[in-house]
This record gives sequence, C-alpha cells and structure tokens, in this order.
Amino acid sequence: MRIYLADLGHNVITATSDVYPLGIANLASYAQANINAPMAFSIFREPEELKEAIDATPPDVLGVSSYSWNHRLSTMFARYAKAKNPAMLTLMGGPNFPLTVDEQESWMRTMPEIDVHVRGPVYEGEQAFRNLIQRFIDVGASVEGVMDEAVPGSQWISPKGGDFVVGGELERIRDLDEIPSPYISGMMDKFFRTGYFALMQIARGCPFTCQFCNSSPRSNSKAFRHSFENIKADLDYIVARIPPDGPLCFADDNFGMYEQDEEVADYLGHLMDVHDWPKYIRTTTGKNKGDRIIRVMRKAKGRLPMTSAVQSLNPVVLKNIRRQNISLDTYADIQKELHSQGMQSYGELILCMPGESKKTFFEAVDKLIETGVSRVSAHQLMLLHGAPLSDPDQRERFGFKTRFRIVARCLGEYTDAERVVETEEMVVETPDFSFDDYIDTRVFHLLLTIYYYEDNFEEAFKLAREFGARPFQVVQRMQELLGEAPEAFRNAIEEYIRENKEELYDTREECIAAAEANYDRLMSGELGGNLLSKYSMIGRFFVLPEALDFLETTLMSLVEEKETADGPEMVHCVSDYFRSVMLHAPFANSLEATPVWSTLYDVDAWRQADYATPLSAHSLKAEKDFQTSIDPRTKSLILSRLKTFGEHPQGMGRFTRTMFAKDLRRQLESDSRAN
Repeated sequence: MRIYLADLGHNVITATSDVYPLGIANLASYAQANINAPMAFSIFREPEELKEAIDATPPDVLGVSSYSWNHRLSTMFARYAKAKNPAMLTLMGGPNFPLTVDEQESWMRTMPEIDVHVRGPVYEGEQAFRNLIQRFIDVGASVEGVMDEAVPGSQWISPKGGDFVVGGELERIRDLDEIPSPYISGMMDKFFRTGYFALMQIARGCPFTCQFCNSSPRSNSKAFRHSFENIKADLDYIVARIPPDGPLCFADDNFGMYEQDEEVADYLGHLMDVHDWPKYIRTTTGKNKGDRIIRVMRKAKGRLPMTSAVQSLNPVVLKNIRRQNISLDTYADIQKELHSQGMQSYGELILCMPGESKKTFFEAVDKLIETGVSRVSAHQLMLLHGAPLSDPDQRERFGFKTRFRIVARCLGEYTDAERVVETEEMVVETPDFSFDDYIDTRVFHLLLTIYYYEDNFEEAFKLAREFGARPFQVVQRMQELLGEAPEAFRNAIEEYIRENKEELYDTREECIAAAEANYDRLMSGELGGNLLSKYSMIGRFFVLPEALDFLETTLMSLVEEKETADGPEMVHCVSDYFRSVMLHAPFANSLEATPVWSTLYDVDAWRQADYATPLSAHSLKAEKDFQTSIDPRTKSLILSRLKTFGEHPQGMGRFTRTMFAKDLRRQLESDSRAN
C-alpha cells in the first residue's frame, strides 16, 4: 500500500513553513511499527515534490495536515489527487478543527475532497491514523468499506446517507517512546540540507487553559514525554548530519518548566562544547518555574531565548481568558538573571483581548520593557479553529468584531487547476478597543519592532535612560514626531498604515476575491505579507540610513528637554556608531564595506562594559578612528540565509528569526566579543 503524507507549506514568495515535518513523520513511524502489512510511506513538505509524486504514481492513501496557513493548499492537493485516482482514501489531520460538534460537521461539509478527518486527541493523531489505515487494509482498500462503521479517532460525512459520523474517543499516548524515532529510521534525512529547523518534541501537553490557544482543551492538560535516552539518540543523529549553522526547534508548549528538561539542557550544552551546535534554539519556554527555566537557559549557553508569553497584564483580561501569569516582580528578577548570563528573553502580548483597552495595553508594554525583556511582540488575536475563543458563545459574549485577511505569504499556483489563497479571521475591534486604537497600536508596535527588537538599537535606549527617558517614552515620542521623519521612512510608515487597513475584508469570500484581483502585486511583494515583519525589515535593512536619522532626531528632542551640554554630541556619536557597524540591504555591497568610525566617545567600550558607567565616562582625549570588519562566519551565515529565504522584506523576516539582531553587525578592531 502506497501512502503519501504531506505537511505542506507555501513557498512561491518565500518558504513559509520552516521546520521539518515531524508530525506526519511520527504518523508513519507509529503505523509502520503497529500494522503488520506491507506499506510504503513517503512524506512531503514541498508542494512541487508532492505534485510530481502524484503525477508519477498516485498513492492509495493521501494524508494532509491542516493549519490556518496551509488548509486550502492541503484541500487543493486532495482534489488534485482524487482526480488522478478516485479510489484513493484522502485524510486530513491537525489542530485546525473546531471544538463544537455542530461546527465540526459544518466544517467537514465544506471539504468534499476529504474522506476522513483523523481527529485523535488534541495534537495527537498516531493512534487514530493507525486505526484508520488498519481498517482500510482490512476492507480491501475500499473507501466505502472504511465508512461502514465508525472508527475510533476519526470523523466523516457518510457517502451513503450524508450523516456526520464520529468515532469514539481515544486515550492519549502516555509514553512518547511508543512512537519510533523518524530520525533514527532515516525518514528525516532528506530535510537536513533544506535550511529548515530540525524539529523535535520533548513533551506533549499543556497544563494551562488559555482560551485563545488550541492547546487549551483539558484533555491536553497533562504533559507526557520522550525518555532522555530517546532524545539524546535523536540529537546525536541530527548533529552528525545537519550543517553547522542548522537551527533546532522544540515543539513544546513549556520547555524548561519540567525537571527532566534540565537533563536535556545539560546535553545540549555538551553538544555546543563539542560541535558548536545548535547555535540557535527556538521553542516556547514555560509559564512558571522561573528558577528552573533560568537554569535550563544557562545550560544552553545563551542560545535559547526565553519566550515570556504573558499576553496581557490586565486582571480583567486574564480572568476572561482563564490565564494566570507570574508576578511582575518575579518576572523582573528572571530578566536580571538572564541578562547577567548574557541570555535573551521575549515578552508577548495580544491585541484586542476581551477586556483590554489601548491604555491598558500600552501600560503592559511599558511594564514589560521595564522588567528587562529584549523584545515585546504584540500579536493579533486570531480566532483559530480548536481555540475556545472561536466558539460562537464566546464571540457573542465578548463582542468581537472580526475581519478576514490573507495569511502572510501563503498563496501560490502549484498546479494548472487553481490558485490557492489562505485566509485567517482576526479580531480588530471590541467594546473596549476601537478600530482606530487598533491602527494606532499597530504603528506603535512597528516602531517598537524596528528599534527595540532584540536590543537592536540598545545603545540608543541606554543613552536615553541616562537622560531620564524610558524606552516606551522614546518610541512614544517617535510616534508623535512621525511627521518630521525623513521622507523614505515616513513613506514606509504611511504605506504600512494603508496596507493594514486595506488588507482587511468583511468576509472570507471578499478576501479571496481581492487576492485574485491583486495576485501579481501580492506575488511581487508590492502588497501583502506579514505587514509587521515586512515593514520592520524595511525599516531595519532597506531604509536604515533614514531610520537612523529619525532615531537621532527623536533622541535630540529628548536631550534638548534636559538641556545637557554634551548630550547632542553623544547622541550624534551613537548614531554614527550605528551607521558604521550595522549591515543593511543590498548585502552584496554592505558585506564588502568596512567603513571607519571616527568618534570622541568609545561607544563600543561602553557597551562591552555593560553600560556600568555613563557614556560620558568613555570620552576620548581626541577623536579616534576605529576600523570595522566582518567576521567570516557571520558573512557565511548571512549569505546562507539569503540563499534560502531571499533578499526581500518577506524573506528577511524569515531568516532573521534564526539570528540575533546583533549578529548583523560589523566588528570593531577593539571588539573582543566572542562570536
């Protein structure tokens, strides 16, 4: 029996799925170990590869994943495959599935090309998939035979009577080692040279019940794990095959929160010592057990940023979404420890949460920054299938006003049959958060992302603090002074506002029609994409000189209020420092340039001393020249990422996720930092 499993990502504009397809590989490994029948599995990430395989040899079974960013791509390929082989069994699985039975039935009736939805427990389809494939084998590979009676863990619309058939519930897998490693079997070898993240899952399950998240159902509340021996074997297999700069991702909801994670972190530290890998680890860190998370991050040698997803600091909001956060005092203590260890952390908030206002949201941004986080992300509230806030009763209760938009970069033509456009539904207004508030907050967040992201312009904010201005106040002043910004920078902000308004549609159908009408402009990047990512990349890399001029203007306005004699000179010095060390597009020129920085203040020494004394203490007796250079490893890494993702705002937004902001700088001759 030939079985194709596809976890597809759009890739026409840029690669939108950047991890190995671990989920479908787990399905294949589990089925092979638990079904005694000849089966040939093939797993796919790229749409073109799947099309080529279907054209050459249509499978007996096609299984596709469903997320908000690939659902229509998956259903399109199911239609395409069915046309090649009408007797094929088509399956769909993944978290993009409603929680209420009525919505589940309505959702499935929109997908006649999908025979069965393999549901299983939340985020877990191995047993349900095994059951279904075993049934398909037992009935002689007959789709109608499969549907003669319900199969535990699966749902479908009966082809005979049109009834909605729901199979029985399944228990979760308590020992994840029951799933044989798809790495050890060699199933993942084809992905090692793709530039994607090697993906592992240490533990499944989340004890938190955040209503905006599709990990929140109580059936998912207990965490079950792989053994350390299993994890170690996978890491050893990966490090022997992955390129030295290949990143690593853990698909965990709360990595570092559990005692066993410390053992994993110890081994990661060992791999870093021996192989200098991984250089970057992406995951979601835990929401409590701060001391343990610090120990885990310390063992990971600063290559694992902490993601502190508080989402809101408003008690009303936290009650509405059934969430508890650690106290801000504890949070601040964690940040101090992280900073002392040279580690980074990120804070996350969500716009338009039930009960949030623009005022309380901005207060939360200010407070988070003051705890010491390196970045504050302000996500938009998506109403996701599988998340309780998307349920009809909660929509009504909280007065959500929603709009639809194209999922960033998720569109393309992969067959001659049709174009594919993914859409998502997002909250843009509530009784407490107007649409104008939404737009103002989006502009503020863009400025915050350009300038504050991962301490990209840290020296400027440290100088501002010396003059009594908090980072929040600096960005707030920027928003007030936008009319005075250089034309190229001002135009970028105005285009951002225009696109934020024009990307929203009242219905999904209007959204798709607009995508069809503007398809060429969307494909070229003239329109669309992840607007925050796109325009922050424009600000950081494509209009960097103008962005630096505007930063200098803003700092000057703050300094002048303090009437400090040497303030303007220090502001100018820091601005020139940035102009000398920061890399920007076009990188073919920027990577070859080695400008000389002339200064009266040793900004670099001030930075390396961790700003222990004011910049004025680092004044020089006379102007001094510093030669800049680019570390060959940094240059190689940047060129590798550009080759994978492209040198345009959309692609830059992808590859900078695997690098820290300060990796994209030249060195000074006096710079003794380890790289």
